[in-house]
Amino acid sequence: MRAEDEKGIDRTAGGAPLAGLTVLDLTRLLPGGYCTLLLADLGAEVLKVEEPGRGDYIRWMPPMVEGESAAHRALNRGKGSITLNLRTPVGIDLLRRLVLRSDMLVESFRPGVMDRLGVGFESLSADNPALIYCAITGYGQDGPYRDLPGHDINYIGYGGILAMSADRDGDPVLPGVQIGDLGGGMLGAIGILAALVERASTGRGRFVDASMLDGAVSWLSVHAAAFLATSEAPAAGHGPLTGGLACYRVYRTADGRSLTVGALEPRFWRTLCEALDCSDLIDDQFGPPERQSEMARRLQSIFESKARDEWMERLRDVPACVGPVNDLAEALEDPQVRARGMVAEVDGRPVGPGRPLRFSGSFDLPFRRAPGLGEHTAEVLAAIGVTDDELKALRIQGVV
Repeated sequence: MRAEDEKGIDRTAGGAPLAGLTVLDLTRLLPGGYCTLLLADLGAEVLKVEEPGRGDYIRWMPPMVEGESAAHRALNRGKGSITLNLRTPVGIDLLRRLVLRSDMLVESFRPGVMDRLGVGFESLSADNPALIYCAITGYGQDGPYRDLPGHDINYIGYGGILAMSADRDGDPVLPGVQIGDLGGGMLGAIGILAALVERASTGRGRFVDASMLDGAVSWLSVHAAAFLATSEAPAAGHGPLTGGLACYRVYRTADGRSLTVGALEPRFWRTLCEALDCSDLIDDQFGPPERQSEMARRLQSIFESKARDEWMERLRDVPACVGPVNDLAEALEDPQVRARGMVAEVDGRPVGPGRPLRFSGSFDLPFRRAPGLGEHTAEVLAAIGVTDDELKALRIQGVV
């Protein structure tokens, strides 16, 4: 944990946007962890509240590095950790005392769980009216699915994203990242930041209801708009941005690798066709489907004549929106990714993605390691008046 002043407010984050604000993170796994990671990267002091002896399940997700989950290292870097058994009255009382000193609380239990424990939003906001409380769930706090269990695959399936991610034969293909989980986590962070802006003028907090299904549906944007206007659903692999246009596709190269072609604007398409000596294709950029297939085959035959990196060298200075399909290792070593500081290093070792936002000016906020389970229990509870003898008793009772 970072040093605090006499009022218990962290002052070590310099000019970070959320410096001095404290978040209680009761979440597990990816969505809530990503939400609070974004807040930590903005300078908030995030304190994970975890189950004694077990903690956040992501701590045990392989691969393990020196006995610690690589996923935990990446997702929970810069946070603190205490253990608290919320199934005990004493654990609940300690949580309430922590809430009095906190600005935000984020949880990812199913709807109603926190209310049954006596620490739902209404109860906690009665103690701390300024508290911003965010609940990240699969389907939201109401509606017919509110109590259903689920995971990312379910949310993007319900939300229509998975059907649009199918191959040209119509078979759904799972995305390489968890769209629903990460979208829900980001949605939660946006809601919290909006509530913080309002609180600055009203002094009161808000309940933020962040649904991963809602987040997935909100990402449909142009696809939903087109369907609602025409009643025509995009055919898998045939939409304008999913393989239907020759100017916006992935093409294989001679070495079995691939290039991305995003020459959507006419000027980019013209430049690409001229660079590839196929100017006869320029006027048919948005031609009918059969012409698109013909042009795609023509471009494929051209790109198959050289290796991927040869094409990148040839087209590097050609403004045509052509890029490589990097594998993960290449992406993390990409010079643009590195130049932007998007690989976080702790103690000289890379642990995961870096801070995704930049601001005018700068703030000195070095990346810190992920906490051990309950690492900060003693000092955090001491700050709310728990003595050493009381802490020993709490450990014996299984409360912490």
